Amino acid sequence: MFEAVRDGKDGQMLTEERVIARTIPPVRLDETERSAPARQDPRPEFSVPGLLGRLFLVAIGFGLAFTGWMLMMTVILVFIGLPLFIFGLAVMQAQER
Repeated sequence: MFEAVRDGKDGQMLTEERVIARTIPPVRLDETERSAPARQDPRPEFSVPGLLGRLFLVAIGFGLAFTGWMLMMTVILVFIGLPLFIFGLAVMQAQER
């Protein structure tokens, strides 16, 4: 049984001739045939005005990160604490943009 499989018998799909792969040249567009560039809609930026807003975001982010850290330290609630910790760090970083 194993000899028939090794010889290419027993229904295996083997090619009779050698397959030669050739590269396909890349298609180049002429400069005159290009269409207008795609229009991009302006994305609204998230901004926090003033120092008070920034401090508020840092405090909220630190509270979330600290709560997540404490949940991670319980070991049982690590699956809730780790995402909360990472989200808190992201909230603290949001004020830097």
